[in-house]
Amino acid sequence: MLSILQKLRSRRVITYIIGGLVLYAFVCVFLARSYVHPMRNRSGVPPKWVSEVFVNSSSGPVPSWATTRLASGHGKPVVFVLAHGYGGNRLAWGAMMADLSDLGFEAVAPSMPGQDDSPDSSVGFGVKEAQCVLDTVQWVRSHYKSPPKVVLLGVSMGGAATWLASEKDPSVDAVVTEGAFSRFDEVMSHWLNSKLPGSSFYLRPMIWLASADAKVNPATILPVRAAEKWHKPCLVIQAGDDTLIPLHQAQELATASKAPLWIVGGAEHANCYNTARDEYLNRLVLLTKKL
Repeated sequence: MLSILQKLRSRRVITYIIGGLVLYAFVCVFLARSYVHPMRNRSGVPPKWVSEVFVNSSSGPVPSWATTRLASGHGKPVVFVLAHGYGGNRLAWGAMMADLSDLGFEAVAPSMPGQDDSPDSSVGFGVKEAQCVLDTVQWVRSHYKSPPKVVLLGVSMGGAATWLASEKDPSVDAVVTEGAFSRFDEVMSHWLNSKLPGSSFYLRPMIWLASADAKVNPATILPVRAAEKWHKPCLVIQAGDDTLIPLHQAQELATASKAPLWIVGGAEHANCYNTARDEYLNRLVLLTKKL
């Protein structure tokens, strides 16, 4: 009788272990897919001061917003190419695009891969996004008879993509980034551990699955290497209360690119423009005077 009970208990333990492993695998697969194919936060109807345009890409036409003068082919000679971050969309640029237009600049904001209305099905954690930025730069230049001055401005993952794009096309004229990471693998581990201590270790299979799905190697996504090669006007912005991107990553980007580092006190991640709108615009204007 005792032997039968021991066998039953052993089978129950094995069942629990197998069930736990299946649940663990399911969680890893679910999280990996969720990160690479996030829920879309779509922009909706564009505000009246911008027009919807389409930027050619390998995945198909990318819905983008451009200031009305630029969209009509009568743009001013300085153009800001705007790259939103993970979970963002073009609507995040609405107020800035109006302000830039009022100041005599042009702007265009594409849907980043895997987000908003992009035809691409997945995000690229900076890699695909950099190509989207480059495709947008090409679209901008096709609307001018004489080459315009192009300023790349990206926030969060869009900022990291902006640095990566600057390395591939060093002919752009200036780079501005806000809340950008310098090393993706470090910031990924920081973010996971901030949610659940030790999760960057416990959820390592999820990281492997997400990396395979997105076709990237987190350790090789290094905007700081691109920043080291940049020798033109630039600005690094960091929110004073940013809990997502550690301050040292912004400091590393600023040191590498020899850019001024502007820390916006009281601002949370990706919210510097709303926190210090006038100074933000003034700094952008000053940057354009160096072009």
